[in-house]
Amino acid sequence: MNRKAGLHRISEHVWIFPLDSPKDRPNLGYILGSGMALAVDAGHSSSHVEDFYDAVRAEGLPLPELTVITHWHWDHTYGMHAVNGKTLARPETNARLAAIQREMSESPEKVQAFLTSDPTVRREYAGGVPVVVVPADETIREDRTIDLGGVTAKIMLSESPHTDDALLVYVPEDRVLFVGDAQLGEFPSWRMDWGRMAALAQKVRGIDADVVIDGHWKPYTKEEYMAEIG
Repeated sequence: MNRKAGLHRISEHVWIFPLDSPKDRPNLGYILGSGMALAVDAGHSSSHVEDFYDAVRAEGLPLPELTVITHWHWDHTYGMHAVNGKTLARPETNARLAAIQREMSESPEKVQAFLTSDPTVRREYAGGVPVVVVPADETIREDRTIDLGGVTAKIMLSESPHTDDALLVYVPEDRVLFVGDAQLGEFPSWRMDWGRMAALAQKVRGIDADVVIDGHWKPYTKEEYMAEIG
């Protein structure tokens, strides 16, 4: 799947803007209620956001007014400066992003190091796409339910072997769960903390979902995802 495919409908209220692996673009979520729309993750860059929003407009849908960040990694957050409305993340996410923002502002070499760090990054930022890092507008320290109008988004803190700032987004009316990259090992070593994986598995097991959407793969059934994480 790639960005030219446009939005892919998952259920009555949920779509994804599918992953684009050559640019390391993850799946972006879109949840629509009668009152507002919510996005899951802000993408890799302003270019990623523009492509996502073009796909939303092509379906005649409103732009999201809130974007929830699943974790701090660049492919999920470096588009935050370009999104419509407000952004929401854990305090740990904002701490990471504020530190990166500071480092990049103080040292242009840090920006260049990022731009040359990987072929996927070079593809994403080809043609002079700017690197802009900002923290989220608002932080979340405990689980929260957001009423979108006829449908709800449950924002849940979770353990994860990938990072220390994971957020899950669950849509109970549609039985769809967004998990970001929560099941992956720690980047860049990919070391697996099996205790955190077990905690994630317990969390997901207790959620009444039919579909699980992670960052860099096609949607899973819950049974497939649980087989993946134990």
